[in-house]
Amino acid sequence: MDGKLSKWITYQKERFPLVRYSLLVSAFSASGLSLSFLLTGMRTPLTLPMFIVAFTVTLMLFFQLRVADEHKDYEYDSEHHPERPVPRGLVSLSELRILGIGAGVLQLLAVSSLSAKLLLPLLLAWIYMLLMTKEFFIGEWLRRHPIIYMVTHMCILFFTDLFITSCHFMVSNIEPPLTLLYFLATSFSLGTVIELGRKIRSPLDETTGTDTYSSLWGKKTAVRAWLAAMTVSGVLAIATAFQIHSGPLAVLVLSFSLFSCWLAGRRFLSVSTPAAAKRLDTLSGAWTLTTYLMIGLIPLLVTQFS
Repeated sequence: MDGKLSKWITYQKERFPLVRYSLLVSAFSASGLSLSFLLTGMRTPLTLPMFIVAFTVTLMLFFQLRVADEHKDYEYDSEHHPERPVPRGLVSLSELRILGIGAGVLQLLAVSSLSAKLLLPLLLAWIYMLLMTKEFFIGEWLRRHPIIYMVTHMCILFFTDLFITSCHFMVSNIEPPLTLLYFLATSFSLGTVIELGRKIRSPLDETTGTDTYSSLWGKKTAVRAWLAAMTVSGVLAIATAFQIHSGPLAVLVLSFSLFSCWLAGRRFLSVSTPAAAKRLDTLSGAWTLTTYLMIGLIPLLVTQFS
């Protein structure tokens, strides 16, 4: 039993860091629910079960995406990344499939405990995830067009956003406001930030494969793309914050955060060490966490305690 537990602890550290994902999903879920609550005039209350279901289902969706990627990328990883858990035999694809199915059962139980209406947005997320796993049946073409590949895969965030906010407006029988589109656009761009940040590597860490943006585009272009995505997400987040009368605070906090990320990007270009590359990945997560808090939970707390 200890050996089985130990291998899964190792797996999650390497491929699905649970603490990091839990923090991001908590902020993601709380902000989406808070934003729906604020944009609908605070007519119906937020409840703890709404958050628990939104958090549980979203965390499991991200895990299922990891399981799907392990299957989709198995041959590539076996050739270019034999050190990863599945190619090196730490865990098997069949074991991951069982966990992925178990996550689906947990999602269904969570949804059923709150409202059967939520089965629709959950089903939509599952369908899109299945299409992603099949690479929309144009995998070879997509791999030759990395930007389109990234965009199509980031669209899964639209369905996670829809599910999270549905835990409020759909359960409360409220028509969703069109201004929620600001949140959807912000979330999409934040997903791009994370995707770019985790695939910018030091030259010392590059492998023979071309699965990093620093190897595909060169480190200067990759860092510029990362900062551009961060800037776009910041502008969209500020636009979202102004919808709930929290724009000035968002401008202040996100401008300072963006400047810190810009400095880190410049440092990586001048000193491209593995530690500097890791810092970009860490800052991607920190920026995403900060942004989600600024467009939902913090404005809600300010409103409630002012």
